[in-house]
Amino acid sequence: MLQEEKGVLEGETAGLQKSTLAAVVICAALCVFFINTGLLSLFYLAPLGYAVLTCGSIRLPFLAAAGANALVSIITRFIFPGSSGSLWVEIFYFTALFLCFAWIIGGSKLTRMRTAYRFILASAAGTAAFLIFVLGSSRDSVFNAMLLDMAEMFSSVVVSSNGADAVRQSALQMILTPENILEMSKMILLRGGAIFSIFLLFFVNRYIAILAVRLIKKQRNERGLIEFFAPSQTIWALSGSIALILMARLIKMDLLDIIAWNVLVVCAILFLAQGAGIFIYFLSRRTNAFRFFINILIILVIISPGLNTVAIAALLLLGIAENWVPFRAPKQEAPTPGP
Repeated sequence: MLQEEKGVLEGETAGLQKSTLAAVVICAALCVFFINTGLLSLFYLAPLGYAVLTCGSIRLPFLAAAGANALVSIITRFIFPGSSGSLWVEIFYFTALFLCFAWIIGGSKLTRMRTAYRFILASAAGTAAFLIFVLGSSRDSVFNAMLLDMAEMFSSVVVSSNGADAVRQSALQMILTPENILEMSKMILLRGGAIFSIFLLFFVNRYIAILAVRLIKKQRNERGLIEFFAPSQTIWALSGSIALILMARLIKMDLLDIIAWNVLVVCAILFLAQGAGIFIYFLSRRTNAFRFFINILIILVIISPGLNTVAIAALLLLGIAENWVPFRAPKQEAPTPGP
């Protein structure tokens, strides 16, 4: 009887391992497919996050995704030898982002570090890999060509929007050249644009991965931003970064300016997430009809260029204000009067 039970247990374990391995292989294939597919390339990390959450391991999903991407990149380069850009820089970039994202998803089992701290460290490492990818790519690489096309489009739109004034159009054409816009874009990337993009990439893909696990596996791992609080030292880092930016401008030290701007952007992201958590907390305490109305209103605000900036600023200030006002503190019940 014991041998039969042992055999059944071993069979179930083997079946579970096969299903886990199959899920890892499928997710790795989806990662590579998304990388090379238009709009879906923004979500290429989500399958990796799903694999890490379902199999409970970082190593296997990371090796599968990184190995599959490297193999496909090498094969593609042999088939199309005229492709621009450095093959090994490209492989390094995607491998680094795979590792950073896998650590964000499954790092709590390796260390007791908060998810917010893992996000910050992983985003910094991913930003370094991204800048190496950008700076290490040739000027005729796909990425630089895409930036140049966007710069040319932006320049033509701005110049044409200034009416028939030939003098003004000529002046704008001299200032807003695609090369100048390209250099300006790279300056913005160095001063917080890159780390914001990587942070947003990780956040969106993590949310999609958690949502997929919730829908497919019927597992609820966390309540999301409603329970998110920025680290207590963030307000001091924010204040210090503003002071460092002003100091760097006075002494004209570019390196200090770049570091300070990146710290400022990270702090702003954390407070923006905290502000969103406060908003979701208050929304969760309202009726379904009220939440439906607010969700419709949120969609209208998002697609409105002026209003979405105001909404982001409001959430940011709300997150900063929670350092002094406990918006999400549970209300204490009033004591019942005695007889």
